[in-house]
Amino acid sequence: MSTFHGLEVGKRGLMVGQASIATTGHNIANANTQGYSRQQVNATTSPSLTVWTNGVNPGQLGTGVTLESITRVRDSFLDQRYREQAGNVGEWSVKQQSLDHLELIINEPSDTGLNSAMNQIWGAWQDVANDPANLSAQAVLKERAQAFVDTAKLMDNSMTSLKKDLGNELTAKTEEANSYLTQIADLNKSILRSGPNANDLLDQRDVLVEKLSSLVTVNVEPQTNGVYNISLSSDGTSLVSGEKSTKLDEQSTITGGELAGIVKSLAIVDKYQDSLNETVKNFAIANGMSPEGEAGENLFIGEENNFSIAALTVNTGVNQFTPPPNMDADSQIVKKSFQAIVSQLGAESQSAIRNVTNHEAALQATENRRQSVTGVSLDEEMANLIKYQHSYNAAARLISTADQMLDTIINRMAAR
Repeated sequence: MSTFHGLEVGKRGLMVGQASIATTGHNIANANTQGYSRQQVNATTSPSLTVWTNGVNPGQLGTGVTLESITRVRDSFLDQRYREQAGNVGEWSVKQQSLDHLELIINEPSDTGLNSAMNQIWGAWQDVANDPANLSAQAVLKERAQAFVDTAKLMDNSMTSLKKDLGNELTAKTEEANSYLTQIADLNKSILRSGPNANDLLDQRDVLVEKLSSLVTVNVEPQTNGVYNISLSSDGTSLVSGEKSTKLDEQSTITGGELAGIVKSLAIVDKYQDSLNETVKNFAIANGMSPEGEAGENLFIGEENNFSIAALTVNTGVNQFTPPPNMDADSQIVKKSFQAIVSQLGAESQSAIRNVTNHEAALQATENRRQSVTGVSLDEEMANLIKYQHSYNAAARLISTADQMLDTIINRMAAR
């Protein structure tokens, strides 16, 4: 056994103690850093030395401790669950917001909505039926019809504007997702250079992956060299492969996340705009609608086969209108159909609210569990700091003792 064996053991203890204290300080400094994962020092016993003893077999003399690695404390299962639930929250939040906008546009029940406008036309028809020659009653009927047309056009234009906004948002969110993909590929490149235990780079990449997961559902495949390969969950299209990234576009097959929510919201708005168009057309037909260029004595002018709310007008060139046969019955059918549409919208909106609430609760529960594993506890870190400080002091004391022993051998034995 070397005379300097004790010094070497003490030196290794100092090195591990110093690394443990520095890592603890790093944890404390980043306790409030977004996406930071608690780091820990992994130490192991260094290879022992074979020494001969009085027995037949040699003995093993310990040589101290070795710093094996400094790693993040993460739970990959909870990370995957968090990414999945973030996508669900993103999708349902967008759908809820879109349905809220539709409820504001349709504005039912109210005194200024489409149902009220239809009821006012029915009341004006009653006045005309009581006195067909009364020009004032005819004028009121035209005013009520114009109010109905204006209300329908406002709703139709608002839905068109909502679709335009959703389209712009889809473009912006797609560009945002592509930015995340590029940054993840760049971090993969840096991690390849630094090694698979580049903890801070790994944290930065995980933050980007979680942001990406809120936009679109993806599959994340960790590789042995530390990089992430990322693909779409919908069809397996590769988005990130090592240092290379592939851009998403608006034609990509997307499931989950805000992008899927926007695509589904566009379909929902289309559905309700078509229903509105059908309601207005059927009500105009029930109350009398002539083709363009053939005014007659009908209240409205529009094309039945290629109906458009934007092209619907009131027949202002006639001072006396004749109600169509079965006007009351047909109008009631249309109003009941519209009420069913309003009820369906309310049910969808309530369902979206419930889904958002449930998914947010699941996401928060997963985040709480994840933070219990990967988050920094200041109390725990302070306790570790004291523990590592005592370990460092003990290793220093060991070196002092070995130094005294060497001093005795080198200096004092010669003096005697």
